[in-house]
Amino acid sequence: MDLMELLKQAQRLTNETNTDTEVPGVERTMSQVLQATKEFHSRVTQMGTNDLQAHILLGSKGVDLPKLTQKLESLSARQTFEPIDPVTETNVQAYLKNERENAILSVIDETNRSIFKSVERQKWRCIYSEWGEEKEALLNALVGPNQQDFPDVQFQIVPTAMADEPTPYSQLNGHEQMYAEQIAIHNQSIILGRRPNLLSTLAHVVQDSFNDESVAEMWNVLQFMTALPPVSSTIDPIKNRQTSPQFVEQARTYLERRYRTYMRKFIVANLAKARRGGIPSVYHMVRSYVGVTLQGQRALYGLHDVNNGQPLWPHVYYSLRSGDMDAAALYLKESGTCPDLLTLLTLRKNGDRDNLMVKLEGQLKLEYNSRLRACTDPYKKAVYVVLLACDPHFTHVELMRSIDDFLWMQLSILRRSDQSDSNTEQLTFSGLQSLILEKYGENYFNAREKAALYFQVLTLTGQFEAAIEFLARTEKNRTHAIHMAIALNEISMLGTPRSVEQSLLSSDPDDPKPMKRLNLVRLIVMYTKCFERTDTTQALHYYYLLRNFKSENGRGNVMLTCVCDLLVEKCDDEMLELIFGTEDKKNGLRYGGIYAEFQIHECDKYSLAEMVGDELSKRGDYELAIELYFIGGQLDKALRLVNSLLAQVVHQPTQNGSVRNRLGDIINRLDAALVVRKSDVEVQVVVTYTVLTKVMKFFDHYHEGALRSALEILTNNHLIPASSLEVDECVTNIKRMGPEVIKVLPDILLASMDIVYQEYVKLMDSNETASGFFDESKCVNKEPAVKHLRDRAKAFTNMAASVPYRMPSTTNQRLVQLEILMH
Repeated sequence: MDLMELLKQAQRLTNETNTDTEVPGVERTMSQVLQATKEFHSRVTQMGTNDLQAHILLGSKGVDLPKLTQKLESLSARQTFEPIDPVTETNVQAYLKNERENAILSVIDETNRSIFKSVERQKWRCIYSEWGEEKEALLNALVGPNQQDFPDVQFQIVPTAMADEPTPYSQLNGHEQMYAEQIAIHNQSIILGRRPNLLSTLAHVVQDSFNDESVAEMWNVLQFMTALPPVSSTIDPIKNRQTSPQFVEQARTYLERRYRTYMRKFIVANLAKARRGGIPSVYHMVRSYVGVTLQGQRALYGLHDVNNGQPLWPHVYYSLRSGDMDAAALYLKESGTCPDLLTLLTLRKNGDRDNLMVKLEGQLKLEYNSRLRACTDPYKKAVYVVLLACDPHFTHVELMRSIDDFLWMQLSILRRSDQSDSNTEQLTFSGLQSLILEKYGENYFNAREKAALYFQVLTLTGQFEAAIEFLARTEKNRTHAIHMAIALNEISMLGTPRSVEQSLLSSDPDDPKPMKRLNLVRLIVMYTKCFERTDTTQALHYYYLLRNFKSENGRGNVMLTCVCDLLVEKCDDEMLELIFGTEDKKNGLRYGGIYAEFQIHECDKYSLAEMVGDELSKRGDYELAIELYFIGGQLDKALRLVNSLLAQVVHQPTQNGSVRNRLGDIINRLDAALVVRKSDVEVQVVVTYTVLTKVMKFFDHYHEGALRSALEILTNNHLIPASSLEVDECVTNIKRMGPEVIKVLPDILLASMDIVYQEYVKLMDSNETASGFFDESKCVNKEPAVKHLRDRAKAFTNMAASVPYRMPSTTNQRLVQLEILMH
């Protein structure tokens, strides 16, 4: 192809591509076109076809790809949502940015986890559902057995009968019912003037009827610790327990008696070795016991001194451990050793406390500190420590085989404050109590599994309150703990807090450490709440035990408060009959009932009924409150509540089952009671009640259509004016009435205006004179009647404007509207 032909084709193509718009022409030489082509080819080979296509595509959409690429390269390419490391430099902007990104990542991570958990739950739910459908299908596919394979069984229908008056199922188990029976018997004895020992009674019941040795042992130790002369109820139990040495003596005696029992059982189990003989005494029992336990072990224990071929100090120690000082003195006398110790033992046995005894104690303590601290005979050291009450920190590891041994040793070295020596360190009763309760505590004694052991340790150290509170924390022993606390309180040996609002176990600032006080009220209330509705009689007997505790809310004693709360929660006819007895229809009084058994000062049923009525009134249950006021003889309070209710419903029409309908029966009872006891009620209350009952009759006639009778009631009682001249008189009369009457005055005026308007409409539509409100002999045409009706309507609006109380705007509007319609 020559150049001319090529030129012609180019011109033809140019003509074909011509458009209407003017496009500037591009004139390039062949060398310029070749250079541009090479440059374009080099860019394409460097960037690649994909990048080129991306540039073309995004460029057509208005996206600057190079700039976008720079932004993407500045982002952090993280593979997972790991938390961003905190910024160490004090750069506030970077720190806030870091915290924001960490918060976003944490939300994303938490969302992912919740989604995975939800998906997992949904998956297993679907699996279980599908498997349930498969099981159902498999069971339905099974072929049923042949009926001939089974014998013909004749089913016998057992007739059942339901009691006419079914009683609720008791919530008390066997043990709780036994306890409740004894509480009821004890209360009856108290009411009759007797004062039995409830603790001894309950301990015997547990011993005879409960098949539980651990519970019986707990009651036994509590009974033994309280077997002391009666204490006056005016003396604080905590202070008496801490200052009286009798409790320490009782605890030590209990441990000594139990150890004697243990030794007897041990000797019986080893009769062949013991060679007891036939003389029943502690002296011979200790000899047999030592002969068995220390047979061939004298060298092992490093024992000193011999008496009749046997080691001396084990016999003396076990005689003291058994509580027999005579046997210990006899062993010392036979051996002829330590005459000073024998003299001290004799003086201690006789209870002497003179200068000779003080001198001997000083000499023997010097001997103990100088020579016996390094002694290898543990029994000899123990005897000196017990008789001298010294060295309280020595553990006596060789002899402490049980908690009883440890506790007996600690109780033996206690001294009263008047016998203490300021020059030597001695153990006090409070120190021992702190050691048991605070230093060792429940974990040391494994109290969860050995509750009886820990209870006995606390009881033997005089910490009755802490021991009972520990038992009350376990479901198994809670019932026993509650009755232990009741029994202790009945003999004035339980420390209770000053306020019944305290926690179950509290500390008093005036008490020595670590003594606690137990809130018996809270303990009994928590216990009885479980069965007070099903076993109301038993619950009342428990509440009777709280008659001497004063309530914090000023409602008398706690017994009244508890019974009041019970009645407020469940106050129906059945409960009222159970508590207050059956009502006599003739005089309205109630006779019988459970509460009649507790007729004592501040606990009579009339005070209780009044208290329950007040509480129900505060809660807005007015009808039940009125019934309780009737029972309590509070006619004035009943009238006030009836007035309040009448003011709310007196204008309503009568309906079966409504409050207004039920108030009719109450009004009949009040009318009968006012005939006899009108002087017991304030005059203002009686006047308000009388007016409201009249208004109630007015609205009854009004809703029944007896308009003439309705207006006559209001006119006779001067509640509304018959004309404009009587407006001032009616307003003055209204001012003397109670607020309950004022409250229904708008409804009275509206009803009266409606009656007048109806008569006006009836009169205007008839050709006869109205005889509903006028004397027919004086009315010969409509004009006087219409004028009288208009005057009366005007009197109503004037009265509404003259009453010194703010009338509802709708009432005034309605009155004015009806008056205008009558003109």
